[in-house]
This record gives sequence, C-alpha cells and structure tokens, in this order.
Amino acid sequence: MAWWATALVLALVLLRSWYAFRDRTPGYRLEVRLPPNPSPAAEFRAGFGRVRITPDLASGRPVYLAGFGQNRVAERVHDDLWAVACVLDDGDRRIGVVALDAIGFFHDDVVRVRRRLPAEWRLDYVMICSTHNHSTPDLMGLWGPRIWRSGVDPEYLERVRRACVEALGAAVDSLQPARLVTHHLPCDPVGLVTDTRPPEVYDADLRILQFLSPETGRTLGSWVNWGNHPETPWSKNRDITADFCGVLRDALGHGVRDGDVERLPALGGVHLFLNGAVGGLMTTAPGVTVRDPWTDRPWREPSHEKSRALGHRLAARILPVLRAAEGGSGSKATIGVWARTIEVHVTNWRYWLAGWLGVLDRGYVSWPPRVRSEVALLRVGDATVACVPGELYPEIANGGVETPEGADFPGEPIEIPPLREGMPGRLKLVVGLANDELGYLIPRTQWDERPPFTYGLSRAPYGEINSCGPDAAATVHRALMALCREAAAQGGDSNRTGSPR
Repeated sequence: MAWWATALVLALVLLRSWYAFRDRTPGYRLEVRLPPNPSPAAEFRAGFGRVRITPDLASGRPVYLAGFGQNRVAERVHDDLWAVACVLDDGDRRIGVVALDAIGFFHDDVVRVRRRLPAEWRLDYVMICSTHNHSTPDLMGLWGPRIWRSGVDPEYLERVRRACVEALGAAVDSLQPARLVTHHLPCDPVGLVTDTRPPEVYDADLRILQFLSPETGRTLGSWVNWGNHPETPWSKNRDITADFCGVLRDALGHGVRDGDVERLPALGGVHLFLNGAVGGLMTTAPGVTVRDPWTDRPWREPSHEKSRALGHRLAARILPVLRAAEGGSGSKATIGVWARTIEVHVTNWRYWLAGWLGVLDRGYVSWPPRVRSEVALLRVGDATVACVPGELYPEIANGGVETPEGADFPGEPIEIPPLREGMPGRLKLVVGLANDELGYLIPRTQWDERPPFTYGLSRAPYGEINSCGPDAAATVHRALMALCREAAAQGGDSNRTGSPR
C-alpha cells in the first residue's frame, strides 16, 4: 500500500475514534451539598406522575428487546411500560426521582433530561434510575440485529427523555402536603431470588418510603426498594412487559382480584420500584420456583404467570404493612442532597470496540479512557438513599467481600466497610442503575478473568465482560463513602455502626 493510502486509512481511523469517543456533554460537572435545613414553619409535600413509554409496535420499525442476545425483536405488548416520577419538597429543598421501565439509561441522557427542566419547577436535584427490565426496548445499544449494530431507536430514546420531563412536571403539579412513614421488611430470598455467583450475598430485604396525606391518612404513593433482575420471562420472551415491577406497582395501587375474589384491597396512590444491588447476579432464573401466594401453585419455568406470582408475593408482604400505617400521622420529613460527578476508568476492550463501532453511544472525558458518571446520597427524613450508577454486587452494600483463591487481584478487599455501614439514617436504601448504567460493579479481589478460576469454576464467571473494569467498584464505593461522611457530619446524624438496615 502506498504511503498516502496508509496515511489516509490512519487519518480515517483517528477521525472515527475522535467522533466515537467525543464527550457528549462537554464541561458538565455537578457538585451538590444541600444538607437538611429544618424549618418549623415549612410544609413537607409529595407529588407523583406517570407517563406511558410503551413502544409502538405498529410503527414498522423493529423494537429490539434488551438484556439477553442480539436480534430479539418484540412481537406484542403484554402490558405497558412507564416512567414513574415523584417530587418531594420540604419548603427549602426540592428533589425529583424518576423510575424507568428500562434496561438502563446512560448518564449523558440524564444530563440531557436535566437541561430541559424549567427553572420554575425549582428542582434542586433529579435522579433517574432504571428497573433494569430485560423485556424492554434497548436504550443502550448492545442488543441490536447484529453484535456490531446498535439496537437503539433514536426516536424511542427521545420519547423516553420527554417522558422523564413530563412525569416530573406532573409530579410538580400534583404536590400536596404529605407525611413520611418508613418500613424495613426482612425478606427471605428463598423462592423469590437466587444469587448465581459466589459468595452468596443478597439485597433481599424490602425497604419502603410511604407517603401519607395528613388530611385523609391515605397513601399518596411509595418508593419500594428491592434487589432482583427483572428478567422473569427469560430469553425466549418477545413480549413487551414491565415484569414483576409492573405487577407489584399495579397490585399496590389497584389491588388484586381473582374473579369475584378480592385477594388484595386497593391501596391507591402511585408507586415507584427502585431496584437494589443486583450484581452477582440476583435473578429469579428458571431454576427458582415461585409459588402463587394464594393458590400455592408453583411456577418454575419462565412465563408471565411466574412474573405475576413474584409480583403478588411481594405485594402480599408489603400491602398489609402499608395499609396498617394509614391513618397515622407519620413524620414531617426534611430533605438533604449530596451528589458528585465522578470519572470511571474503562479497561474493558469490548466497551471500547462497541463505542468505536457506534454500538455504545456515550462520551469519554479523558484518555486513558474514562467516562463521566455520578454518585449521590439523598436524605428523606430518617431514610438515606445511596444512588449507585450501575449493578452493585450486594457484598459491597451489605458486607461479605471475599478474596477467593484464583482471583486475578489477590490481597485485602478494598470496597470496605460495607456501604450501608457508612450510610447515616435509620433506613438505608441502595438504589442501583441510578443516573447511569456502568455495568457490573465487582469487588476487585473477586475479579476473575484469567485461570485458575475461583470457587472451583471451570471457566471465567459471568460479570466481568459487562463491567467497565476491576477498579470501577472501588471508584464508586470510595465516592459514595465520602458523601456518607459529609452527610453524617452535615446532617447531624452519625449512625454509622451496628447492623445495617
């Protein structure tokens, strides 16, 4: 090849690299320190909004379902997908939370949504998280018709961005006086979720923020935090569905009827499902048998009926507790926010290649390649919410990080102490896929790509191929623990010992 041809090819490669890895939101940096500012005269208020984000299968464009393999095209809609929002206001601080029925939502898109929010809404901070549902359209790019082609429909992605804004607007418009009640419900994972990778550690307890009307005592809505992959219908499913998350939300809001029999009475209100620490990976896989809470019928194989049974088992555990709290006064909560932009080193060559090919459309901020992301800590009354930008292994949240024989990076664990041990507050929610999807956040001492493999495995475990790299978890953990220390110092609460809730 002539020198000029070689130079041309090299120039084209460099131009493509610059375009693919360019920063999508240049100059964006966020640093929020808003400790609670109690005012006896202030009124705590809550508002909720929902916007449907079910894709139009009649449009003629294929809808690629995310989460398993390539070219899984949706064939019908089983039930609707939603962007569900809540806005909280304590008279001084105002925050918004959006929970999307989606596989994930990149930080670049979160920034785009924030930049569209009207100033008159006075939102001090907005967090957008995903349920990580595997029966929803690809919003990340990894599940298109071929491994080298993105599965994202730009029109649908834009619709989801608009829905986030619309849902937040509806929540702002519906703000009304509220009282907060918090619940921690211990939950045995058996028959609900399994951990498919050693060590066996779960984020299985249910943690709930319930918002009551002081005037009527009725439930306005809730945040439900639980850790499990919404992939119950499994890989052969080609139906759009909100999975057990939608079943749970509907059961809490509208009750459950079986013919003429009322299984669960309607609670009313709007309910958000906030997924927890799902790395590892937490799943109701085909090997897990879920029993219907009323008929005791077992559902082992993937199906919508299994999703329904799982959602109803959770609702049967939650709804009586929320119902019992109605009529009480609750507490007038105050709000605090601590949030910070972080940069995460990407060593996964698959992510580089996917970015170069345009499969992953997210920006890099420096070289060696780093992506911009974000961590946050929210304080709502006596509850604290850690916002984690990916799929956290539960041992980082609750303890139990190990250094197994054969791991690629032996030594002492570095993602310690457990996140919940450092979090202030009485009730501690860990919300995954919050403001980003970095993939799996794996303890460095459990990282295992090279033989010999850990725990007697014959091949490398799943997880590392969908992670930014072995240092991503430590970066996120370190940044969140710093926010925890700030919150404990500024929020007047140093509850950092004892059994994490």
